[in-house]
Amino acid sequence: MNSVSRIGRIVDASTGQALRVFVIEDNAELRDLIVQALRDIHGVEVVFYADNEISATNWLSSNDGAWDLAVVDLHLKQGSGVGALSWCTTRRPGQHVVVLSGSLSHEVRQKCLDLRADAVFDKATEMDAFLDHCRLLAGQARTIA
Repeated sequence: MNSVSRIGRIVDASTGQALRVFVIEDNAELRDLIVQALRDIHGVEVVFYADNEISATNWLSSNDGAWDLAVVDLHLKQGSGVGALSWCTTRRPGQHVVVLSGSLSHEVRQKCLDLRADAVFDKATEMDAFLDHCRLLAGQARTIA
């Protein structure tokens, strides 16, 4: 599949507000693992995913208020996650952006932070820290609701 896709809705009616997550990842197998791990977090709703820069930025610009967390892979088969990350510099208060990518040098991490990423995680070595960060954000979303 190429472009943007709807993913199953995960909302706990008893708590109300879910953390709405948009995932930008082009590797289908890895994306499925990330989506499943996010779905396993109480209070997370994965709303869409994109597998290339154009689809990601188009979805973000058309759905400005439809997400709370964007998870961005920098290395895409078509384009770069940097475009989506750059678009997110004008995000609304309360929206978060996390880079989840591979082979992150100190310079690349700093560039992501300069582009206002809230956090940067390496897929290979920091997946647990990424998921902990998402759990924290999901808990905050339920508290605000």
